[in-house]
Amino acid sequence: MIVISGCFRFAPEHRAAALAAALAMAAETRKEDGCITYGFFADVEDENTFRIFEEWRSQAHLDAHFQTAHIGQFRETVASLGPLERDISRYVVDDVTKL
Repeated sequence: MIVISGCFRFAPEHRAAALAAALAMAAETRKEDGCITYGFFADVEDENTFRIFEEWRSQAHLDAHFQTAHIGQFRETVASLGPLERDISRYVVDDVTKL
């Protein structure tokens, strides 16, 4: 399994546009083959920071995701908003247990 986790932080005046882009992106991505979990979440300490968390069945599924029209649109929108921070990491997970 592949896990993606990170954050985007925007200027307050760009929060509404970032939120709209995140909601549209998540809705389309959840329809993709191989997507287990995909969501953006508001940071409880900074409302202008959005956390992203994704789980994918394989790298091939994630690679296919990177080729979709909706990620292209999302990337364009985010770039136009000039994020103050973008920090995203990829993790390869070979064991998962419930806590």
